[in-house]
Amino acid sequence: MGVIKLLIVVLLVWVGFFVFKKLRKAPSDVAQKPSVNKMVACCVCETHIPESEAISHNGKIYCSKEHLE
Repeated sequence: MGVIKLLIVVLLVWVGFFVFKKLRKAPSDVAQKPSVNKMVACCVCETHIPESEAISHNGKIYCSKEHLE
């Protein structure tokens, strides 16, 4: 009986170690991925914003509706 309890404890510690290691490593992988959004500058204030959030009109790029007007 003592050997079985020891094996269960060792197995639980081993599984816990790998779960902890995987959870700890996950955020660093996300931080290393490059951003796919290209940054563009507003033609009025020259603020850089992601291309996906920019407003394009007549070939010019704006950061907001206020600058478009």
